[in-house]
Amino acid sequence: MEVLSSLIYPMLCVFLPSLIYEIILLKKGRSISKVNLLWIFIFVFYLYLCVDIAGIGSVWQIGTHKTIIRMDEINVIPFSSDGVLTYLLNILMFMPLGFLLPLIWKNGRRISNVLRTSLWFSFLIEFCQLFNLRATDIDDLMMNTLGGVLGFFCWKIWNKIYPKDISMQDEISKREGMLLILFVVLGRFFLYNGRLFW
Repeated sequence: MEVLSSLIYPMLCVFLPSLIYEIILLKKGRSISKVNLLWIFIFVFYLYLCVDIAGIGSVWQIGTHKTIIRMDEINVIPFSSDGVLTYLLNILMFMPLGFLLPLIWKNGRRISNVLRTSLWFSFLIEFCQLFNLRATDIDDLMMNTLGGVLGFFCWKIWNKIYPKDISMQDEISKREGMLLILFVVLGRFFLYNGRLFW
């Protein structure tokens, strides 16, 4: 039971804010197909995997270390990380973001929007890592953003082969991708208390 709780609880922390947001929109009269709703939850699940793999900190970790922010764990010098594998993994982790944004939302079909969203999501992850024992690294920020852009080009190729359009375009969805990213990161940062399972 404890293993099941330790899997469900972190997912609930990120899904709950997004679910509440979607329910509010539906109550306000938003019309959305089941396919689009499914893709939104696939997107949120992908975001959950990113923050889980990246190991972002939480508000519950503040004060558990000798110092809140450890300057020796912040790297602002580009291309100073060890090993090519680190760069590749960061690129691969964000490629689905660059693919899903234009697939789900029409405004995600501009490379500038994908670049900005990838950069913003990566920055939020790196910022939250300041509060746990993970390094905050400019290389991660650059490689994640590059991964988002490469994912966008993968979507372009996919769209040429399979041009079926499932994307949404309405007033609500223009910033929905960025809002869902914010809800996932804030949900993990404020709601998740890893000490419950230590």
